[in-house]
Amino acid sequence: SSLLSVTLVRVGAITTLAQFMLGATLGHAMTFNQAMLATFLGSLILEFVSLGLGIAGAREGLSTSLLARWCGFGRLGSVIIGAGIMISLLGWFGILNAVLANSVDHALGGGLGFAWAATISGILFTILVAFGFKALSWTAKIAVPLFFLAIGWISLTLLSGYSISELFSFVPTGDAMTIGAGATIVAGGYIVGALMTPDISRYCKNSWHVVWMTMICILIGEFIVNSIAIFIAHTLNTDDVVTIMTQTSGWLGLFTVILATVKINDVCLYSASLASANVIEGLSGKKWSRNWITLV
Repeated sequence: SSLLSVTLVRVGAITTLAQFMLGATLGHAMTFNQAMLATFLGSLILEFVSLGLGIAGAREGLSTSLLARWCGFGRLGSVIIGAGIMISLLGWFGILNAVLANSVDHALGGGLGFAWAATISGILFTILVAFGFKALSWTAKIAVPLFFLAIGWISLTLLSGYSISELFSFVPTGDAMTIGAGATIVAGGYIVGALMTPDISRYCKNSWHVVWMTMICILIGEFIVNSIAIFIAHTLNTDDVVTIMTQTSGWLGLFTVILATVKINDVCLYSASLASANVIEGLSGKKWSRNWITLV
């Protein structure tokens, strides 16, 4: 696939509402300079992991689970790794689907009901992912630009009235956090995504595409998103900026939640299905279609 396609899928996976929550947590406990230093240190770890695994995935054309099998862990080791990946990503899929369903049900005045909203959205995600990487690519091409337009509009609305010098000079009012703790939060917030890099990078044409993909994603997903969240956390004097951004913006806020969930949940389910396929093959010795595993 083209560099644009794989980069958009990857950017969609890292620029989530959870990333805004992470940035707001840093902003509520640190000055802007301290928070950005923590972001830089945490991002170095993520880039190191993403780049190493990503280049391996691009050269071998293998997913994370299969790389584990053929690069030293063996069949049983890759089954254990695949099971851990599958459980982690399916858990995230369920959490994010619940967030989306709750937002949709709230917007509809409770008429649909949380259970039905969660069921419908879960089925739609499953059908989408069953079509493979091409479906993820087209979804990202639509959802990522619209997500940033929505976030940009909401951010400008919330930050209007403050000068640039004021935004950079705010003193945090939350409990102080060390640079090391902040860097750990940044790295831990997306380390599972970094480990999943081969699932996407195997579609890259060469190693340089992996380099550009990971660097662009870190720049946008960590530095730009965190900067926006830090500014909002400082101006509103809270770390709960996501709730304010989504609930005070009406239908635009709901639209933002939908876009944020779509572009990360399809990647979660896609990687989980790849890991599941490896687990089933490792235990039974039989290959199952990833599409059928996704539907199941």
